[in-house]
Amino acid sequence: QDDRDDAKMLDTFLSSRSLQMDSKGYFMVKLDENRIVASFYSCIVNDKGEICDLQGNKIKCCNGGSRREPMKVWKGRTAKELTTAIFEEWEDAAKLEFSIGHAVYIGREVQRAEHCLYSNIPYQQD
Repeated sequence: QDDRDDAKMLDTFLSSRSLQMDSKGYFMVKLDENRIVASFYSCIVNDKGEICDLQGNKIKCCNGGSRREPMKVWKGRTAKELTTAIFEEWEDAAKLEFSIGHAVYIGREVQRAEHCLYSNIPYQQD
């Protein structure tokens, strides 16, 4: 039990750290109708170095502000199905050149979403 408690505490700590938003875009992950849903939102960097939507409005990832239309949406039953569709089959993935850290983050999130889906646990993206 001690290892499990330590792991949970470490996970909570790592989830609280600040992450640098990828200037090429970001993913939102959620559960909907017994599927894992990943949506990609593209963005740009303005002349001040701020991350903005394609209209130049400053944004913060996951801030719950104005509704934006995603560039692409995937739905899947498993993390493997989603990450294969995103990183191996989506033509634009290679053009966008996501960082390794961003790809790993998406993998972790969809794996956690899959666990929540099949364990009937509420899911909230880190």
